[in-house]
Amino acid sequence: MPTIPTRAIRLTKIAGIRIDIDYSWLFIFMLVVWSLASGYFPQAYPGYKELQYWIVGLVAALMFFLSVLFHELCHAIMGNRLGENVDRITLFIFGGMAHLSGEPKSAADEFTIAAVGPLSSLLLGLLFWILAGFMALKSGSSLRIAVFRYLAFVNLALAFFNLLPGYPLDGGRLLRAALWRRWNNIERATARAADWGSTIAWGLMAMGTLEIFGGALVGGLWLIFIGLFLRGAAATGYQGTMMEQTLKRVRVGEIMTTRPATLDSDMGVVDAIQDYFLKLGYGGFPVVADGRVVGVLSLGLVSKCIPEERKNMRVKDIMRPIDPSMEISPSATALGALYQMNETSSGRLIVVDGEQFVGLITRGGITRFIQIKAQLGSVSA
Repeated sequence: MPTIPTRAIRLTKIAGIRIDIDYSWLFIFMLVVWSLASGYFPQAYPGYKELQYWIVGLVAALMFFLSVLFHELCHAIMGNRLGENVDRITLFIFGGMAHLSGEPKSAADEFTIAAVGPLSSLLLGLLFWILAGFMALKSGSSLRIAVFRYLAFVNLALAFFNLLPGYPLDGGRLLRAALWRRWNNIERATARAADWGSTIAWGLMAMGTLEIFGGALVGGLWLIFIGLFLRGAAATGYQGTMMEQTLKRVRVGEIMTTRPATLDSDMGVVDAIQDYFLKLGYGGFPVVADGRVVGVLSLGLVSKCIPEERKNMRVKDIMRPIDPSMEISPSATALGALYQMNETSSGRLIVVDGEQFVGLITRGGITRFIQIKAQLGSVSA
């Protein structure tokens, strides 16, 4: 499902793919640096200065997160090669996520996209292990060797952890692909893979609890946090798939507002605020002139207008003029409407049948539709 990040920092673009980092990533990055510099490296390789441990700890942590980024880039690039339109990667507290525009088109595509991630981590792990061995033969600094050995270990661990058969881990997606191919039913396959993901999550939390009672507080808490995250991600992934399948079956004409309130293009902005935004409580309205829709005025556009200037401005002065990207046919799917809203950074679309204005569909309206369907127990029905 298309989503808009709410807690992410935009970092850069690689191969046309936007790289975001969740705020939680900053916390875990500092935690990894601290644990390496004050724990792992001093214990495994004693005899160096404290500053040296902090330097190699910082370098190892950066290389680890670059490894995670490489893992996700492989997912994204393969997805784009298969026509899945992956335009964003988010790095967060327990790894990363490549955001597909929707569910893969087939079980084969799902399998290929999922498999390339663990394979890339395995290859990285082997590469770092070979580099560490080569440096050892050349009698390099043991701390430098330690960094490469650590990177070899964490990449191999990342690969094997992701191969656990629980959705939304890569192994869970491989399981879903196999079940999808067997049953020819993505909803049923997702439900089974998500159940496995939830079971694995509970197992991780149980192991974490046992470790805490055994005296390993940090390791135990880490397993519990990973389990909680995986359990939540499994539930969210399943709900997203069900919602997408539901919206694929619904036409815009079935859920659009057929007689939306409209604003006259010559209306004053102050009047629009008082008589429409405040009284009706909507986030935007179509703007009409001479009986046809010429634009859309949203609350966001109004808020950008300086309050002192609003009394001298008309709706047409600050509206967003209509263009083809803001129009949609009543025969289009609700899922297509949601994608189009994301692409145009708009919360609403004008529904046009031929050249005739017939309604309005909004992101909020789609959300309410899904909520009602869920309460009735008929999402994906």
